[in-house]
Amino acid sequence: MMKKSILILGAGPMQAALIKKAGGMGLYTIASDRNPEAEGFKDADLPLVLDIKDPKAHVKWALENRESLNLGGVVAGADVAVTAAAVSSALGLPGIPAEVAERSNNKWLMKQRWLSDGVPTPYAEEVASLSEARKAAALVGFPCMVKAIDNAASRGSRRIDSLDELPEALEDAKNHSSTRTALIEEFVEGDEQSVELIVHGGKHYRFGIVDRHFGFRPFPIETGHTNPTALSATAREGLYGLVTRAASSLGIEFGPYKADTILTKKGPMVLELPARLSGGFHSQYTTPLATGLEPQKMAIALAAGLPVNREYFTPSLDRTAVCKALFPEPGIVSSIEGLEEVEKLPGIEKVFLMARPGDEVLPYRNCGHRVCYIIATGGTRAEALENWDRAAKTLRIATVPARDHA
Repeated sequence: MMKKSILILGAGPMQAALIKKAGGMGLYTIASDRNPEAEGFKDADLPLVLDIKDPKAHVKWALENRESLNLGGVVAGADVAVTAAAVSSALGLPGIPAEVAERSNNKWLMKQRWLSDGVPTPYAEEVASLSEARKAAALVGFPCMVKAIDNAASRGSRRIDSLDELPEALEDAKNHSSTRTALIEEFVEGDEQSVELIVHGGKHYRFGIVDRHFGFRPFPIETGHTNPTALSATAREGLYGLVTRAASSLGIEFGPYKADTILTKKGPMVLELPARLSGGFHSQYTTPLATGLEPQKMAIALAAGLPVNREYFTPSLDRTAVCKALFPEPGIVSSIEGLEEVEKLPGIEKVFLMARPGDEVLPYRNCGHRVCYIIATGGTRAEALENWDRAAKTLRIATVPARDHA
C-alpha cells in the first residue's frame, strides 16, 4: 500500500512551504490550484488543477481517488476552509464541520455570533442594496468600513468618510462577495495584530502574535508585519484570551485559526477569524524563523492523523523576523536590478518577486496587488528592520506608465 497522502488546497508562493513540509513529514503530497503554472506544483508529488474555491469538484475528486491514493487528510493552504471542510466531512477525515467553516469564512455570520455572545468586535450590518447601505452607514456613523462578506487579502474593502463614497465602495464590496452582499462596519482605530493558534484535544496552542503594518488608505493594505509583537506580556495575554473566546464562539474546536485584532480606545477587539493558518508568509516563514515554532507542521500532523511532536509548539528561538512588501510605482515593469545582491546580504532569508519585466503593476487597492516581499531576520527588532531596509534600498524595480509602454 502506498504511503498516506494529504490534499493541500493551494499551490501558490504562500503554499510552497506547506507542500515541502508535508513531503518532509513522509506524506505523499497532492496540491490543488486552478493555475496550471502554480509555483508549488514543482514540489508536489501530484499537481491537481482544480479551483480551490470549488468544494464540489474537490469532494468528487477526493471520493474517486481516496482509495487509490490512500488519502488521509486535507489542509487549507489558503482562505478556503469551506472547501477543506467539505472534503473532510465527505470522507470522514479530521476537520471541522461545514457550518463552522462557513461561519469562519463569512464575515456577517462571524459578526452575528460575536455580537450575540458579547465578544468585543466593531458593530456591523450586512446589506444588499444601496438604500440598506445608507441606513446602515447612518447607524454606524462616518467614517465607516465597507467590506466584502467572504473574500481575503482586503479585496473589496475600504474606509469611506461620506455618503458620496458609498455607491462605488458598495459595488466593489459586492463584486468581491459570493453572496453579492456587503458589510457596513463601525470604523475603529488602533494598532493591529495577527494572532495564531491551533486547537487540539481541547487545548489552544499558541503560535505567536505579530504586529501588522498598513498603508494606502482608504484601502486597508497590509504593507508587512514584524514577528513577534512588541506588545507587553499583559497585552499579549489579553489578546490570546479574546481570540480563544472568539474562536469558541464560532464553534472552532479543531485545527488552526488566526485572528486579526486591533487595540482600540475601547480595548482590544477582534476583526475577523478564519479557521486556517495565517497567510502573508507568517506561519510559513516568519514564525519558524523568529521563534522556532512550526504551526504548519502541527496543522499537517492533525489533518493527516500523525503524532503531534512537542517541537512543533515549543519555542526554540528568540529572534525577530520582518516581512514587508516593496511597492514600485504602478505601471509596466521595465527592469529589476539588485536581486542577486539582496540575496547575499546579511539577515535576508527570502525574497518573493511576483513580477517580471513586461508585467503590469496595478494600482494598489488590495493586498493581492503586492508584487514583492522581503523577509529579513535579526537578533533584535532593530537589527531585523535594519537588514530589511538595506535590502529594500538595494532591490530596484523600475516601471513605466502603461500608456507609454503601449
